[in-house]
Amino acid sequence: MNVEDYFGSVARSLEAQSAVVSVDVLASLASDAYNGLLNVRVWFWDDSYLDLYEVVNTELEYPVRVHYSYAYLRKEQHVFRYDNAPHYPDIITFPHHRHVGIEEEVVPAEQPSLGDVLSEIVELLSST
Repeated sequence: MNVEDYFGSVARSLEAQSAVVSVDVLASLASDAYNGLLNVRVWFWDDSYLDLYEVVNTELEYPVRVHYSYAYLRKEQHVFRYDNAPHYPDIITFPHHRHVGIEEEVVPAEQPSLGDVLSEIVELLSST
């Protein structure tokens, strides 16, 4: 799989979500056939949005997210954010973790897939 194929698969996944109303691609940059950066803002029907940021490598025929951040905001306030920035070494899932709520409390979390993140958002949207 080359990185452009991966970018296309992400776009198709986002377009398939009925809760998504628009997708703004802020950056889709390939540094070579297998490495790239994707930065996207995904808007949902209630004006909430997901900021998706991935630095990805696809040499192994599947995507390895070297760096990632998935930040979901509603009314300009953080609901949650998953990322793998290595600044919480004491967390059991280091470097993967989750920030929860307006205070962005840090809790352990495994690396989610984009599908996991979208499912979580859809569940939150259905409860409002």
